[in-house]
Amino acid sequence: MSSILDGLYPGADDKRPLLRTFSWWDRAVSDRIAAKARPVKLYRGTLIVHTCSAAWAQELSFHERDLLASVRAHVPQVQRVRIRVGPFPAPLPRLEKPKPAYLPLPVASLPADVARALAHVADDSLRDALTRAACTSLSNRRRDEGDDR
Repeated sequence: MSSILDGLYPGADDKRPLLRTFSWWDRAVSDRIAAKARPVKLYRGTLIVHTCSAAWAQELSFHERDLLASVRAHVPQVQRVRIRVGPFPAPLPRLEKPKPAYLPLPVASLPADVARALAHVADDSLRDALTRAACTSLSNRRRDEGDDR
């Protein structure tokens, strides 16, 4: 990542914390918060976050310590978070995770030994989760081995 940033922003080491902060924000906050608040500036260790209204500024101020702890884990240069009402550009569309190009293996197609082992799991929710994992894993293995059954 560092070499990519060097190519895009030669000599811009001071901009990297801001880029890491923006990247952190997209991963750390919910879509609901991302639609109403956004980091806009990093100045002398202070991350400025703009919100669309005073109500949102107050709401986020209740979470200011948690936000600071989270961002500092990824961007140690951030020392403070200040939340204010202010303008911010429209958000970039969030990328959706690509859907797999395969379907999980049908439960009926599980190998007999796997099905027997799953039948011995007493907890229904755990058994369901393990069954889904086994179906997905075996489907991946078949796809990787070129078996299109």
